[in-house]
Amino acid sequence: MKKTILFIINPVSGGKKKDKIITSIPNLLDINKFDVSIIHTEYVGHAPEIAKNAVEKNMDIVVAVGGDGTINEIAASLVGTNTALAIVPCGSGNGLARDLRIPLHYKKAISNINSLNIKQIDVGVCNHQYFFSVTGVGFDAQVAYDFNRGKKRKFLGYVWAILKAFFKTKEQNFEIKLENEKISGNYFFITIANCSQWGYNVKMAPKAKLDDEKLDVVLCKKPSLLSVIPFGIKVLAGKIEKSKYVSLITSNKISISSNKNFYYHIDGDAKGVSQQIDIGICPHEKKLSVCR
Repeated sequence: MKKTILFIINPVSGGKKKDKIITSIPNLLDINKFDVSIIHTEYVGHAPEIAKNAVEKNMDIVVAVGGDGTINEIAASLVGTNTALAIVPCGSGNGLARDLRIPLHYKKAISNINSLNIKQIDVGVCNHQYFFSVTGVGFDAQVAYDFNRGKKRKFLGYVWAILKAFFKTKEQNFEIKLENEKISGNYFFITIANCSQWGYNVKMAPKAKLDDEKLDVVLCKKPSLLSVIPFGIKVLAGKIEKSKYVSLITSNKISISSNKNFYYHIDGDAKGVSQQIDIGICPHEKKLSVCR
């Protein structure tokens, strides 16, 4: 019996046209395995509506064709259901797709779906909103805010946002409540990771795994200007834990608060400012099935 599969295509994500992707789908998918449907998003918030409708119709797979924001919206509608998520990455950082080792080229990503390799991954929640990659405060949230507002959506835009945020962001005093302890201190950023990276293979939590039912907490002091390059090398090499500026712990319940406003992000999407965010990991029945 054929699997029902729906492609939800965000026509504007990543600044990339999707015409070639659309025409390639019938040629790359095994028509003996799938009944295919394609829907384009037409407005903000349309993608989760389409995904929820697909769940109601008991569709087997929903394919998110877009960036991390589109993927988050669609995946959130599939949590705890029998409908699996597949990804054709068309965004900027593509953090979740990279961590799942989904090919970044659309032809390979579509062909990869034919294998029907389904696994379940953990789902995090931050202030009642699901996240699948990372959430955080401080520097990385400032990067997300500047990147989302910028006109350059590719790697150079990301680098520029990082440079701006480094000089703009100062350490801030946070109180971090975990399951078994409380930590107070000044930090440049705090990242809570379900997967290993922000995107672009920038691995802030190299030991984080999508299916270990744990969240990795990265507490980072601000590197001195002279230490930025060695620190960056450690990050790119996946050895951030060797930096004297970083502490790594795991916890499935985290509350971060401050007496001043701070930026926070969810899966790279800037969510504005707050003085407290509460983070946890969803129970086993609220996992996400992913086709990779």
